[in-house]
Amino acid sequence: MVPAARWLVVLAVTAALVVVPLAVRALPVAETRESARALADRVQAADRTGWSGEVATQGSLEVPLTGDTFGGVVRLLGESSRLRVWWQGPEDYRVDRVRESGETDLAREGDRLVRWRYEGNRVSVTPYSPIRLPDDDDVVPVALAQRLLAGARAGELSRLPSERVAGRAAAGLRLVPDDDRSTITRVDLWADQESGLPLRVEVYAGPAGERPVLTTEVTSLSLGRPPAAQTRLEIAPGVEVARGRTLDEAAGANRYAPFQVPDEVAGLARRGDPADFGAVGVYGRGPTAVLAVPLRDFVARGLREELRKAGNVRDTGERQALEFGPLSVLLDGAGRATYVYLGTVTPATLVLAADDLAAGVRLVDPVGR
Repeated sequence: MVPAARWLVVLAVTAALVVVPLAVRALPVAETRESARALADRVQAADRTGWSGEVATQGSLEVPLTGDTFGGVVRLLGESSRLRVWWQGPEDYRVDRVRESGETDLAREGDRLVRWRYEGNRVSVTPYSPIRLPDDDDVVPVALAQRLLAGARAGELSRLPSERVAGRAAAGLRLVPDDDRSTITRVDLWADQESGLPLRVEVYAGPAGERPVLTTEVTSLSLGRPPAAQTRLEIAPGVEVARGRTLDEAAGANRYAPFQVPDEVAGLARRGDPADFGAVGVYGRGPTAVLAVPLRDFVARGLREELRKAGNVRDTGERQALEFGPLSVLLDGAGRATYVYLGTVTPATLVLAADDLAAGVRLVDPVGR
């Protein structure tokens, strides 16, 4: 084949690769008569739907924190990621984050979590904890949609036009919080019309017309439970395996810090299973949420130094606060313990939460909690 003809073939193939997905997305999608409430209920139940595929995430925020404590927040809200997902259910899944520089695999196997960082040739095995900092599995559309729709009221929900996502007809749903304390202005999502599985989620924190602060979308999808072997990590010989007692800073603090926090702060009720309650507080519902974590002294010192380097920090000496996008952060060293507060709530709400927690926190024996 002459060079000119060969280039024509290359151009034709390239055009086909671009045009075919666009043509599939452009195919008309029939609307459904399902109510917004009914669709939200199906989305909430979809975590039991088995599937596998690829997910693209895009965070659009400039996160001024880079330390280990907030590494997951920086990655999820400020970077783009490509994920491979095998999902049997909420307690059995695998999420691989693929980058040019390497790969990190995360697998939940019931009550334990396995993480394989290929660059470091290292595997960590820890107990799973629902009290933890955000991670890659939290931005898989089904997990993010469930978290944001938790406690949603009928009046906050409305339907959006259906679209085609990952080649599937997807019903649209919008959540607009009616709580003035929330810094999230709306959540738009599209769920597979057949299964209710969320395929795309967009989170907004500004006026209409602004781009979302976080988008996560299934780009390829195969419905059906993947084989169990695909959700397990087979560790290669020679890989270092480290077994830890806790998953991360929040999980460790919740289990071992000698504090018990109040059941309500800033008018937001504590949420979660009481069996998991410890020194960490998770408050609110859906898009109006606060996480309060006690910090060890050296962690608090490092975070305080990092916060003080941010250009928009408000520093009173005992408290440092800043906001980026919908996330408010407050480090409070005024009470009997230094707590960091993160929330999709207004700064005033976070200050009130800190005041209420400082007034209500109790010293306890963590072993006998």
